[in-house]
Amino acid sequence: MGFILIIVLLSCNRNVKEESAGKNKIFNTWLSLNQMKYEEPVVPLSLIAEISKQDFLPWAGIVSHHILAHDYIDAWFYQLSKMRNPKRFFIINPDHFSLSLEHYSLTTGAWDSGFGLVETDKKKVKELTELLQVDLDERVFEMDHGVSALMPYIKKHFPDTKVVPIIVNGDPIVNTYIIGRLADLLEKEFTKEGKTDNFLIISSDFSHRGDIEETKINDFYSQQYLIDTANVPWNIVWCDNKSGICILDRLGKKNMASRILSYTNSFEISGVDEDITSYFFVYFGDAE
Repeated sequence: MGFILIIVLLSCNRNVKEESAGKNKIFNTWLSLNQMKYEEPVVPLSLIAEISKQDFLPWAGIVSHHILAHDYIDAWFYQLSKMRNPKRFFIINPDHFSLSLEHYSLTTGAWDSGFGLVETDKKKVKELTELLQVDLDERVFEMDHGVSALMPYIKKHFPDTKVVPIIVNGDPIVNTYIIGRLADLLEKEFTKEGKTDNFLIISSDFSHRGDIEETKINDFYSQQYLIDTANVPWNIVWCDNKSGICILDRLGKKNMASRILSYTNSFEISGVDEDITSYFFVYFGDAE
């Protein structure tokens, strides 16, 4: 349990700088703080599904925010870069520590990824804050690792892409009315034309705190939805970002095809057989 906790805390983002010119916050990441060195992935290719652009064109996906799964996260972004080069990533992340003052937390800040700055799409962020009737809530992004953990990979594989990060309050209990408000707004960004410019990232890990048998059972249910979103209800999924899964399901309109790039868990990576967290790395596109 302690080993996994250390890995998660390494990706938390406690130190924040402020730009004097634009007064926009610059958040640090595990790489910019030298909490862990970036290493090229060493995951055996046999564990990663090969998905070509001709076979599948994704507009959404699920990726882990535990840097324990570094190799798999990097492979997910690398594979995506071979198929897509979106103008912006909309990132849906759970409020891990219940710090949000609003139902939705947004920022116009940037992230020092260790490879350079990842900028937010300030115009889109301001549009969403006005439509959702919330203020910017920078404080949440200083602590929550679910967004900052991804920034080094985004900058490495998508150097010019901007982000629209949204931390959603309410997991594990999902308020479908509150989530529905956000999903309604995102539907306007993910029209057929919008999917060309935008990509939806669901930052999520799956089964938590179980032994290997509990993890297998929980992951069995999650996999049922991930391979058949049209016929299996989204709330069967065992993860720490059910709000994100709900939004994905709403935007997919029961017309999603999926490709599971890879699957693993913290036991397989670390050898620690307690407090196991599991990871699915998935892409979603239109079925037709």
